[in-house]
Amino acid sequence: MKAGRERKNTAIVVMRWSARVLGLIIVGFGLLMFIGQSLQSGPPGKETEPIAVVGLALVGVYMIAMLLALKWERRGALLGAAALGGFYIILFLGLLPGNVSGGFSTRGVLNPIFLAFWLPIVLYLMCGELERRGWSGTDATL
Repeated sequence: MKAGRERKNTAIVVMRWSARVLGLIIVGFGLLMFIGQSLQSGPPGKETEPIAVVGLALVGVYMIAMLLALKWERRGALLGAAALGGFYIILFLGLLPGNVSGGFSTRGVLNPIFLAFWLPIVLYLMCGELERRGWSGTDATL
């Protein structure tokens, strides 16, 4: 019985740390892109469209949510899901400028890179749900 509990605890710990590492990788990559774009020399580009600013703001909120999830998992995951959901609505409607067609396509919401942003959120929510059901300390089955 004790070995079963330890395996269940280990599974939750592995999921939690996977979510943390993936969230930090996404935040770090986003910061590197932001810093690289800010330091780019040359003539200024054309003016950014307002819907693109909204999309960037939602991605920024998502990154802040991933940092908050390090301390408050459920709140950070829900905030990240709300921000990413708003970004996906913009993406689905095809409102972003550039090479985005929208809809259910690989250039829309089925883009594998954008889908990877959901992975830390799903892992955080799974950890919370498993702990809420008492999976880590009892012999309850799911």
